[in-house]
Amino acid sequence: MKKLKLAFIPVIFAGVISMPVIAADMDNMPGMKMDAGKAVAGKTHHGTGVINSVDQKKAKVNITHEAIASLDWPAMTMNFKVFDKHVLSTLKAGEKVEFELSEQPKGQYVITKIAPAK
Repeated sequence: MKKLKLAFIPVIFAGVISMPVIAADMDNMPGMKMDAGKAVAGKTHHGTGVINSVDQKKAKVNITHEAIASLDWPAMTMNFKVFDKHVLSTLKAGEKVEFELSEQPKGQYVITKIAPAK
């Protein structure tokens, strides 16, 4: 029995040593350059509101929005992070917008889509 246990030691050792090499290969896979911290998760919710201010450095927008029934939120003014901060350059204070929100893992809501209201 002791010889059988000793026979598995090199196999286990080889497996443990090769793990970092196997994981390193994953870095170069096409389409895997995503920032997991910014992943959009969960159900989306639709809202309509008016932009009060845009903070491009912090990727945030302040919106006075109408009630959002799917979240049971009354009409209010809130700051929201924006998933794609590049869209902020197209927005301006006073503009009426339609937007989609998605809940992130830590319970924060992020705007995933935003455009001038139709």
